[in-house]
Amino acid sequence: MDGSIQRISGLSASQQGLVTRDQLVALGRSKHQIDHALATQRLSLVYPGIYRMAGSALTEDSALAAALLFTKGVASHRSAARLLGLIEFAPSSPELIVDPTRSQRTAGLPLHRSQDLTGADICHIRGLRCTTATRTLIDLGAVVSAAVVESALERALHQRMTTVARLQKRLDKVARRGRRGVTALREVLELRTPHLADAESELELLIWRVLRRHHVPLPQRQVEVTVDGCDFRLDMAYTPERIFIEGDGFGVHSTRSAFESDRSRQNKLVVAGGLPLLFTWQRARQSEHEIANQVHAALAMRRKGFGTT
Repeated sequence: MDGSIQRISGLSASQQGLVTRDQLVALGRSKHQIDHALATQRLSLVYPGIYRMAGSALTEDSALAAALLFTKGVASHRSAARLLGLIEFAPSSPELIVDPTRSQRTAGLPLHRSQDLTGADICHIRGLRCTTATRTLIDLGAVVSAAVVESALERALHQRMTTVARLQKRLDKVARRGRRGVTALREVLELRTPHLADAESELELLIWRVLRRHHVPLPQRQVEVTVDGCDFRLDMAYTPERIFIEGDGFGVHSTRSAFESDRSRQNKLVVAGGLPLLFTWQRARQSEHEIANQVHAALAMRRKGFGTT
């Protein structure tokens, strides 16, 4: 096999099956050879000067990888959040930060221009240039709701991708009047007490939002207790009242053994005087007032001395 073909194959394999015209020329391919490869469908055009090798596998990152090669930008906003695992959905078109001198729309791509992106704001995920979790959270509020920003923040904190202090420091440095997204993150950060534990599931965060929205006194999160010689960690708890709140659903009890273990754990907590309040996705989504009223009632009952020993 021609040595240059081997080098081209190796390069494209490292780039999601993609190769640029400049790279082909640098590896010895002539204009005639490139045009012939296109005509015989050994190459297919993705963007001007960006080609996909025949037979290369398409992945969830393929469209983003092509856009990055074409623009020489950095995955940002929802594209970065998806790469980092901070949100579950990808945008309909790749979202990128590019050099401020570049056209705002190129080949139909909506681009974000930034003058304050530094090397410290960039990391690599699966070989793709991407804004860090800290920078992504600052930008994300420009394109999603505050609720999505809060969910992404909790994931980032739980995965130790950033810290509140690091976020606040970078936010203070890049924030400016009129910058989109900053307000959403500021509001989310202001709602966090200094020592609030990270939410460990989307359902836990959803229940927390319901309580906050309905002005229910907020419980502690990720509370560690010892009962009958066993150590447990509770999603949320009002420790003085011995009330614990947990998300209840198949996503939480993903196996039969986990389901059985959780029931045994719950019984031990009840025998020790704990009052369990379990809420499902459906209840948290559709019955906010009911959840708020039940927690209020449980707190009132316990504070009056009913249901305690």
